[in-house]
Amino acid sequence: MKYTNIAITGKYIASGSTTLAKKLAEAINWKFVSGGRIFRKYCDERGWPIERYKDLPDEVDFEVDKRAKNILIKEKHVIYESWLAGWISRDMPHVFKVLCTSPLSIRIKRFANREGESSKSAKEKVLLRDRTTIEKHKRLYKITDQFDKKYFDLVLETNKLTPEQEVEIVIKKLNL
Repeated sequence: MKYTNIAITGKYIASGSTTLAKKLAEAINWKFVSGGRIFRKYCDERGWPIERYKDLPDEVDFEVDKRAKNILIKEKHVIYESWLAGWISRDMPHVFKVLCTSPLSIRIKRFANREGESSKSAKEKVLLRDRTTIEKHKRLYKITDQFDKKYFDLVLETNKLTPEQEVEIVIKKLNL
């Protein structure tokens, strides 16, 4: 097999990347690692809402992203999911890179359901997290567009597919 690892990125919050990564890891029996979970844990330990991501010290981003690179370089059979997974692994030919996309209205509905928020509150939080996260990545890494399709081997419109269909597509592309 050409690919030994998989990087999955959601184009903005609630695009379906975590769902795909978890279901895919389960289907092919690979290890699932979530960059978002690492950041959430860091925020929880300090009593910070995740919406304050932009206020985390830059060293936290650099450390988490360095760990992600090391995992993707040194380990095998890992599915790493984060906002920067595809960009971080852009020069790693052994990593299959997937971008999950979905319209804002669907992402707001997903976020509201997941977090138990009203649609209005969910929309505010989704837009804030989208904006502040992208701004921080641009500042930290000078990225013009971390979702540029040139970084990815596959783009999935998750609003048009079930998670099971998404898993089937990835498995087929990987010839598993």
